[in-house]
Amino acid sequence: MVRGNDRWSVTSIDVARHAGVSQSTVSLVFAGKAEGRVSPLTQQKVLRIAEELGYRPNIAARTLRLGHTNIIAFVIPDVTNPFFAAVLKGAEQAARAHDYAVILVSTDNDQAWQGVVMDALTTHSIEGFVLCAVRPPDNLDLSLLRGRALIVDDTYPDLTALQLDIAGGTQAAMQHLIELGHRKIAHLASRRDTATFRLRGMIYEQTLSQLGEPIRAEYTAQAALEPEDALQAARQLLQATDIPTAIFCDDDLLAIGVYKAAREMELAIPGQLSVVGFGGGLIAQTLAPDLTTVAIPAGRLGEQALEILYTILNTTQPVASALMPLQLRIGDSTALPRP
Repeated sequence: MVRGNDRWSVTSIDVARHAGVSQSTVSLVFAGKAEGRVSPLTQQKVLRIAEELGYRPNIAARTLRLGHTNIIAFVIPDVTNPFFAAVLKGAEQAARAHDYAVILVSTDNDQAWQGVVMDALTTHSIEGFVLCAVRPPDNLDLSLLRGRALIVDDTYPDLTALQLDIAGGTQAAMQHLIELGHRKIAHLASRRDTATFRLRGMIYEQTLSQLGEPIRAEYTAQAALEPEDALQAARQLLQATDIPTAIFCDDDLLAIGVYKAAREMELAIPGQLSVVGFGGGLIAQTLAPDLTTVAIPAGRLGEQALEILYTILNTTQPVASALMPLQLRIGDSTALPRP
């Protein structure tokens, strides 16, 4: 640290030492040139250490020189969810074509991340935001994000949205099970109280009601998007007096718990229990048998999100919201119900 203006000032050397990286790595991150040279995790670490130390690079001067920072903040709720890694990869590819860099910001499912936005806006360090399954912070002045942000898999007043056809995907999943002959369909729901998951539950109930089937309390359970928590919830569903013949899962991560519970109870998938997930990433392909799932094209989602945000940042006109269709990918985890 160096002495300046009667106080100690943090330098990029200090950040590098605390982060365990070279000074050039710190420079690449704050110059927006880390893409393809510094991993997203290392970028995150450098930014976190810089924040902890109170480091403020002279980004204002760079902005005056270039007219923009070329840095996009990709905000997600949970860095441990592999789905977001695939979305981020697509976003980075699209950003590279426009000479932009993407940094990852994880809110850890905490809506109180207003400081991140305010700091980025006041220091001019971030040019735009992609809010992926994350809503703006509570009590934030939306005028600060207007014309600088895109929200994905949600909607918010005055913000352009890239929505997923969650309703259509859920309907396709339920219709597939119904056409196979299932009526005793359980729902393993996400505990996260967001619009995307509430919609999945609503379509599940509507589909059964249209068939004249009752909505059984014992056929619905909630879990965090973690395999162990999903396992506990799946056990609950499979211990119902009248065991369901199929389970619709809000997310492929929840399907992992169903597979484990079925194995514990010696229920064969799909011979004795059909399972449908939502996501369609590596998890669905890794499970055995292959999971039938509503496939979200994660890479394409990231690419389209960046393209829309690029348009937002380079026009003074309102940019229309968009809807991405989803398709049911039939694997080997669904079959006719047991006799």
